[in-house]
Amino acid sequence: MCFTFRFFIVCADRSHFHSLNLQSSSLSIMNDNMTEEEKSKLVDAVNCKFPHNNIMELYYNIGRALPFTAQRFPDGRVSDWYRSQYVQVVKVKPHGKYGKYGKAFGFYYRNGERADSSDIEGLCWCKKEDQEPQEIPNSGCGSWMLLDIQGEPSLDNPKVLGLDDVIDFGKYKGVTIREVIEKDWQYIEWAVLQSQRLYVDVEAVISYHESCIVSLKPSDVMQFGKYKGQSLASVYATDAQYLRWLESNNDSFRIDWDSFQTQIQNCKDE
Repeated sequence: MCFTFRFFIVCADRSHFHSLNLQSSSLSIMNDNMTEEEKSKLVDAVNCKFPHNNIMELYYNIGRALPFTAQRFPDGRVSDWYRSQYVQVVKVKPHGKYGKYGKAFGFYYRNGERADSSDIEGLCWCKKEDQEPQEIPNSGCGSWMLLDIQGEPSLDNPKVLGLDDVIDFGKYKGVTIREVIEKDWQYIEWAVLQSQRLYVDVEAVISYHESCIVSLKPSDVMQFGKYKGQSLASVYATDAQYLRWLESNNDSFRIDWDSFQTQIQNCKDE
């Protein structure tokens, strides 16, 4: 899976994300059974926080649902070997401040099937034939990605916010997701990727942001910067590198480079 805000990490390309038609613009998960679409949407929202989550944080973020499956280093940053293995978490014993750390117990899978976690006896923490869940190594460390929610939330009510839902913390408290996207996309990026308090409908957020991006053409006039008041065509003729730098450092517009090439070709033909 992978994903793309401006610098999105591991997750998934946008074809992975599922849109969901609901009467409400948000998804609030109570103790009723979740649909597969609801689980998929929550998985995507939680995985925005990668690589910051450990297993205990995954557990809380999905409403203490058990069992669930998770994978460490899914991007293969340590070794491609990690791509073929994951764990099924069936029991969690949190401790420490806010229960952020602790121990998790479950079973080991390789290539989708139960397996010995290692061929070396002293390093094997879980065997294929184990009936009781075993302690999962490094469960309190980061770089865990949620794969699937197999159980149902028990106590908490995780909520995936839609465009018209209101943020309840920070400098945009009381403002809708839609409004913040329009005025401060970088804040949305930060909150979605870093804050443990904001979980959003990824597909809706990305799609709406893209719809807000303005396409600039040669006749458009610079509204800021050292070339303020000049047309983009004029700036392109003298400092094209500046326009490329500006575009790469701004999320609110894209430059229609094809229109510049067309204009140049038309000038040559004349």
